[in-house]
Amino acid sequence: MIAALGRIPVYWLLIAPVLVFYAIFLIGPYLAVFAMSFWKFSSSNLFIVAFTGENYAAALTDPFYLRLLARTIWLGLVVTFVTLLMGYPLTLCIVRASPAMKSFLLIVALSPLLINLVVRSYAWLVLLGDRGVINAWLMASGMITAPLPINTNFFAVTVGLVHVTLPLMVLSLVGIMERIDSSLLEAAESLGAGPWRTLFRVHVHLALPGIATGSLLVFCTAISAFVTPRLLGGNRFSTVSTAIYEKFSFSMNWPLGAALVFVLLAANFLVMALHSRMFPED
Repeated sequence: MIAALGRIPVYWLLIAPVLVFYAIFLIGPYLAVFAMSFWKFSSSNLFIVAFTGENYAAALTDPFYLRLLARTIWLGLVVTFVTLLMGYPLTLCIVRASPAMKSFLLIVALSPLLINLVVRSYAWLVLLGDRGVINAWLMASGMITAPLPINTNFFAVTVGLVHVTLPLMVLSLVGIMERIDSSLLEAAESLGAGPWRTLFRVHVHLALPGIATGSLLVFCTAISAFVTPRLLGGNRFSTVSTAIYEKFSFSMNWPLGAALVFVLLAANFLVMALHSRMFPED
């Protein structure tokens, strides 16, 4: 036995505990849910163990679920764009700041990761509610006469998800921007390129790997998020994740909920495959 273990490469022995952990607690449950997605729904027994493709047919052809999937993907794209728009200049400031200021800005940028997700969502509810801080201040100042519709809708969910995912974008960009050779930017300026042209034609091009990685992380996190859309979207805004929760918790259609799980998972894998194709590693 000892001799057999000695012939196994060391790296396999090192990663064996992780592989066993994932096999038991991740792959195993996923296989069980995948099998359930092909079972028939039963209102009395939750499901019947009999093969059917009706669940995937409903998830991929029913206009309701197609709109839900389109809304979820659009939400992910908007959150990714806004996060990049906010994260890029913030990362530029972090990279070009003094060591002390850099540490402070990094703490500020990553601070959302230190707060519980539910607490963050309820904080946004306090700010964006019909009687929340923002509406109360605007009405007290006389700028509006009725509360703005900034709660339990697409806007509220987008704001909450941007707050959640901004640290992911910043972390992805910092590592790339710190390795950009400043002499290349100076060369572009010496050749007559203005600040904006240098930024978009040189700096952004050199930072593309970080932009791609950050966008991938943000997009996949946004379309898979549950807590933020559930709390900030309420009953008026649904995503695929909240629909999955509804299928497992209220309508009790577990097979259809399981099919929606793998439709969402397939969307994530498709985005990752496109990312790998467009930005192959050297």
